[in-house]
Amino acid sequence: MNDSPIRGLGGELDDLDMEILRILTENCRRSAREIARMLGKSPTIIAKKLKKLEQLGVLAGCRAEIDYRKLGYGLLALILLNVEGAHIEEVEKQLAKEPNVRIVYDITGDFDVAIVALFKSVEDLDKFVKRLLKNPYIKKSVTSVVFKAVKDSMNIRF
Repeated sequence: MNDSPIRGLGGELDDLDMEILRILTENCRRSAREIARMLGKSPTIIAKKLKKLEQLGVLAGCRAEIDYRKLGYGLLALILLNVEGAHIEEVEKQLAKEPNVRIVYDITGDFDVAIVALFKSVEDLDKFVKRLLKNPYIKKSVTSVVFKAVKDSMNIRF
């Protein structure tokens, strides 16, 4: 570790802040007391650091990591869409409301929108794509089925 602060949005983060974030990416349910014990610091200091990280917007909640395969969603699909330019945001908002859709990205390149979605079967995916293509603003789609997730994590290592 070094002692130089890292400039984040809205403030500076020091090495202790970064260590706290590393610990929380492994298990976001750890208490300030447990983190303090792991780092050899007082719980009061850790609690203040956690509050600062939340106020800066660096730490934004704790999310459950769900194994969707165990719930029957064994099919992960990446769907790329060409959308009529004036209606991209409208289509993205509609897609974001779809229950099977995990991610909607507004992208550059040959396609306008990328979707990551989960399905229980090929038939469910087929129905979803055919329903999407009924939207007059969606001009083209390319669907890929994910065989294996080599890495699927919301967090990066820093």
